[in-house]
Amino acid sequence: MTAPEYRSQQARVFVDALADSATTQQQLLQQLLADNRESEFGRAHEFAKIRSFAEYQRAVPVRKYEGFESQIDRVVAGEQGVLTTEPVKRFFLTSGSTAKSKYIPVTNTFVRAKSRAFGIYWAEVFARHPAAKAGRMVTNFSDSGEAVKAPGSGLPCSSESAYWAGVTRATSLTQTPIIPKSVAQIGDSDGRYYAIARILMEEDFSVIMTLNPSTIVLLFQKIAQFGAELVADVAAGGISERVRCGDEVRRTIAQRYTGNPARADALAALLAGEGLLAHRMWPALRLAICWRSPMLQPYLELLAPQLVDVAARDYILMASEGVMAIPIEDERSGGPLAVGVHVYEFIPEEQYGRADAEVLLPHQLEDGKTYVLVLTNGSGLYRYDIGDVVRVRGFVGTTPCIEFLHRAGATCSLTGEKLTEDQVTQAVRDVARALDLKLAGFTLAPARGGFPRYVAYVEFDGEVERRHLQAFPERLDDALEQHNIEYGGKRSSQRLAAPELAVVRAGGYDARRRQRLAGGTSDSQIKPTHLSRDPDFGDQFDIVERFHGNP
Repeated sequence: MTAPEYRSQQARVFVDALADSATTQQQLLQQLLADNRESEFGRAHEFAKIRSFAEYQRAVPVRKYEGFESQIDRVVAGEQGVLTTEPVKRFFLTSGSTAKSKYIPVTNTFVRAKSRAFGIYWAEVFARHPAAKAGRMVTNFSDSGEAVKAPGSGLPCSSESAYWAGVTRATSLTQTPIIPKSVAQIGDSDGRYYAIARILMEEDFSVIMTLNPSTIVLLFQKIAQFGAELVADVAAGGISERVRCGDEVRRTIAQRYTGNPARADALAALLAGEGLLAHRMWPALRLAICWRSPMLQPYLELLAPQLVDVAARDYILMASEGVMAIPIEDERSGGPLAVGVHVYEFIPEEQYGRADAEVLLPHQLEDGKTYVLVLTNGSGLYRYDIGDVVRVRGFVGTTPCIEFLHRAGATCSLTGEKLTEDQVTQAVRDVARALDLKLAGFTLAPARGGFPRYVAYVEFDGEVERRHLQAFPERLDDALEQHNIEYGGKRSSQRLAAPELAVVRAGGYDARRRQRLAGGTSDSQIKPTHLSRDPDFGDQFDIVERFHGNP
């Protein structure tokens, strides 16, 4: 942990509160109940009479978004005082798990709570990495769009990332972003990443940050693919004519970067040697920030050669509905529960969906166990089932440190084996490490037709020896059995056939990502799908070859 003497006052208060999460939770709960007792929801659930957590749990059932949807729809239409006494100022739009967007109400209290979490996070980052604070930061790899007006109320609606990007632009008066907004707005993905790489080739910075590590992986892949062309651009100035980036961006880059032969020579020397690796191109780079959950480990492993001796910090575990954990240490996934930001409860994952499921408080959790997170925030979501499964990785005081695993219900069961996305991720990682393979993307899905079995759709990063492809299904079979005893039982009883490997042609997962971006999903909302229940999942890919395991 960071030495206490370097902490901000805000961060010190947060860390001190970790010693007694129960008291912090109770105090915040009472404050939220008092503030909202005159709302329609508060009167209906008798907030004024609630004096304890147990009373709150009896008075208010756990709900998913659908349980609040009718009230939220009324707020969208223009009513106030429905879920909160305080007026709703705007909505965060999130794609959710269906095509219909969710409208997350946003109040000033909610914004202040999230702002406090961000302040704590960055205070901890810069206390540990003062050199990173002194340098510049690369962040805006894609534009999150503009706000629209809610039907009825006319309140602004946007993705959360668009809102905070606007706040940052409005308050950052002294520093121009390294990546201009016009570049982040380039619609063509190839053109955008090339333009970003072109700009960064002539910039110095100490921090690179994005929520999704696949964004940085894509950047470095473009640098590797177009290294010679990028070096030529640096020498000559401007940007290659073949790049689809728009006239405004082309003019901006030509005006800012007029030709730098010395920098081009230095980059050419790197290209001729070990390659254009990030830690070589940008020696001032001290810190890489992105989500580091277990399901993202394959991407983090692709990043590792680029970031030798560069510290890594997980970003805040959060969703549009609230903040869950604030990482305060490097090189690990997750961090302490964000006590004092919202109010938190937990349902043991194995009990999720049962009418008699336990609902536990933070100090009642067990190390190593998995739970579905329930939160109460300051914008009218009370005992809200956010649908995320987290795992406890130790405690600070009485406060659990949690990491994101997968979405609740992200399981597949052909004959009762109940595979989880986390188990699949770990199993495929084990195989990749054993065979020394780099993966660009993978998904396990049921086979279409025939005896029940799974197909692993895998895109490899680079050439793979045929013997390793042939060994992959059997290795995966063994790894799945190690991570899920029920899978092993179904295989040994011959109720489940051996898995199959379907090799995805290079670029398949990138094309899938682009399709989702074109459909309106923001970059930060695109998370890998490592387990699918859809037997037609593989139809979107060009399959190079299939390999079958032992029956």
